[in-house]
Amino acid sequence: MSKAISNDLTVQGGSQTEVETSICICREKFNHILSEVLGGGNQEAHEVEISILRRMMELGFLLLNLFFINQNQGNYGETIKTKKGIAKRGRVGKRSYFSIFGKLKVHRYLYYIGDEGFAPLDILLNMPKRCYSYFLSELVNLLNIKGAYSEGAALLKKFFNLTLSVSAQETISDESSIYYEDYYDLKKTLPKPRKGGDLTVVSFDGKGVPMIKKEAVKIKGRKGKGEKRQKKKESLVGVKYTVNPNIRTGEEVANNLVFPEKKENTQKREKAQDIRYIASIECPKKEVMEQIKQEVEDEDFTTKPLICVMDGAKCIWSIFSDVFKDIKKKILILDIIHVLEYIWLIAHVKHKEGSEEARHYVYKKLLFILKGKVPSYIMELQKDNLSGSWKKSQRKKFSKVITYLKNHKQYMQYDLYLSNGYPIGTGVVESACSHVVKNRMELSGARWGICGAEAILKLRSVVKSNVWDKYWKFYTTHARDYDFFPVGGKSLNFQQKLAA
Repeated sequence: MSKAISNDLTVQGGSQTEVETSICICREKFNHILSEVLGGGNQEAHEVEISILRRMMELGFLLLNLFFINQNQGNYGETIKTKKGIAKRGRVGKRSYFSIFGKLKVHRYLYYIGDEGFAPLDILLNMPKRCYSYFLSELVNLLNIKGAYSEGAALLKKFFNLTLSVSAQETISDESSIYYEDYYDLKKTLPKPRKGGDLTVVSFDGKGVPMIKKEAVKIKGRKGKGEKRQKKKESLVGVKYTVNPNIRTGEEVANNLVFPEKKENTQKREKAQDIRYIASIECPKKEVMEQIKQEVEDEDFTTKPLICVMDGAKCIWSIFSDVFKDIKKKILILDIIHVLEYIWLIAHVKHKEGSEEARHYVYKKLLFILKGKVPSYIMELQKDNLSGSWKKSQRKKFSKVITYLKNHKQYMQYDLYLSNGYPIGTGVVESACSHVVKNRMELSGARWGICGAEAILKLRSVVKSNVWDKYWKFYTTHARDYDFFPVGGKSLNFQQKLAA
C-alpha cells in the first residue's frame, strides 16, 4: 500500500533505541555544562561566558543530530505517491549538513521513479541543495556583504570554531543571489505600501569596481598617450525614494553650500524614505534603469511629477530619456553640487584659491543660478572670456564652464525647483555609491571577477534597501524542489507533510 503526502497525518516513528540514546547523551552534556558553571569558582566572568558558548555549541550539535535521528531516516514505507507517479524505496544514502554547530552526516532513504532518485526527507525538511545550512549561509552572507571574505572566515573560526574556505564563502554568496530578480518580480505583483513621502525621486550614478587582471584586460576604454589601461569596471547605481517637499529660498541653499559654518541647526531637512537601491556591474546601464522604472510605473504622475536628479554625464541622461519616455510628467534636475564645482573653477581663475574673495564670488554666482538666471551667467562668462585678460589655460576653463552650463541649462530651473520643494542634490545616490559599492568593493587589495562582484552588489542592495529578511525567506522557500510533491502547503512542519 502506497504512502501519500498529506497535511493531516504524522510521520512514522524513529528507532526508539537510537532516539533514547541520543536523548541521554544530550542530557549528560547539559548536566556537564551545569556542573562546570556551578563549579566555576572564581573564574573571570568572560572566561565562563566563553566556556558556556563552547559547550552550548557542542550541545547544539548533539540536539541537531537528535533531530535528524528522530526522522527515522526518511523511511515512509516501500512506496509513496508523488506528482510524477509511484516512487519505490531504495537504499539509504548519506549527505553532509554543515550547520552553525558543525558538520553532520544525515542518513536518509532514497526513493526512485525509474532511474530518477530523490530523498523525500531532503525536500520535506527543506534541506539546502549544497551542504551549507540556510542559517549558516545567511550568517556567511551578512559577513561577506560587510567585509572581506578572509575577515568573515576568521570570525567564524574564532567564535564558532568553524573552518570555511574563501571559495566556499564565495560560492554561498554567488548562489544566494540567484533569486534576486525573481524576488523583485514577485514584489511588483504585491500591493504597494503607502508612500512615505509625497514626491517620488529617481537618481543614477556610476561607481568603479577594481577588477582582477583577466577581467581588467577586457575593459574597453580610450587611452591617451602615456595612460595606463583601466583597472576598474563601472557599476551603475540606481535609487528610487520618496521625500516630502521642502520649500526653501536660494539664499538658504547658497549659504548652506558656501558658508556651511553659518548653517542653522533648526533648519528643516526632509529625509529620503522607501529607498530601493540597485547596483550592477554585469547588467547594461539601460537594464538597471529599467529595474528602477519598474518600481514607479504603477504610480500616478498626473498631479505630481516624477523627479530625476543626476550629475552631468550625457550618456546617463540619454539612456534615462529613452527608458522613461512614456512618463510624460517628469522633472529632470542637474545636481547643484556639480554646478557648484564649475563655479569654483571660475572663482579660482579670478581670485586666489582659499581666499574670501573666491568664496564670496561663488556665493554670488550660485545665488544668481538658484534664482533662475543661468542664461545671464553664461553671457557674463562669454563676455569675460573674450575680454583678452586671460591666459590660454584660463580661457580653457572659461570655455569648459560655458559649455557645461549651455549643455545642461534646461535642467537648471532651480527657482522653480526650490519653490516647489523639489530636491536638487544627488546626495542619496552618491551615498549609495559609497555604502553599496565603494565601502565593500574597494577594500584594500580587493579585486573582483564579474560574477563575484555582481553577487555581492545584489546582496548589498537587498540589505541596504531594508528587505533582507523578506528576501531570505523568499530564497529559502523557492530553493525547494517541488517537482515531486504538491506546491500547496509550504509549511516546513515536517510531521504535517506525510501520510502514514
